[in-house]
Amino acid sequence: MTRRRTRTALIAATAATALLLTACGGSDNGDASDDIPGVDETTEEPGGPEDEPEDPPADEGREGRPDIELGGNYENVYADEFTGDPAIDEILLDNQGFQDAVAEAIVSYDNERPSLRYYVADQALYSTLDLLDNVYQTGNSSAGVATYFNRNVTLREEGIATISFCRDFSEIYTIDFETGETVEEAEPGSLASRYVARMQQNDEGVWQTVEYELFREDAECQ
Repeated sequence: MTRRRTRTALIAATAATALLLTACGGSDNGDASDDIPGVDETTEEPGGPEDEPEDPPADEGREGRPDIELGGNYENVYADEFTGDPAIDEILLDNQGFQDAVAEAIVSYDNERPSLRYYVADQALYSTLDLLDNVYQTGNSSAGVATYFNRNVTLREEGIATISFCRDFSEIYTIDFETGETVEEAEPGSLASRYVARMQQNDEGVWQTVEYELFREDAECQ
């Protein structure tokens, strides 16, 4: 299980935003495969513990990969480890970068952090920036643990991939960004949501998220 903590102590986004951290502009009705091609094709899924490589890819493995600080009160946990297939693992790693970059922008109330535009592009970036503006206007943030699991990668044509994954936000609670005081407690009974994203490899080799959708309380994540 991959855990990402911060080296500096601060905070993250609103509980309502917890649903939206990786759903910028997404919808929660209909079949994701209607809008993001390739979702129903054969996928590569991270293996179980017996299949995991001893040394998963490191964040600093690619030159220029930006540092990400999520703050001491917020954590992203990735329950699915890497597969041992370098091509798939690079996509999984950049998918983690996407989640962490959006979280960092909310933690810091700063949408100019270099990680955001490193991992997010095109429509996904526009939607994310719009989401962040809405978050900043609330004055709230969130703390706790978000867990990602059931990550499945589909390699399509060269430089194009799709990924689906589940996000459990039941341990996220709302806090005031300035004071850190709890505004709303976590909802342990909250059901996980499913996300489907299209990723595209840029000229620098980064698998950027360019499009994604949200399916709340999806059966595949329960």
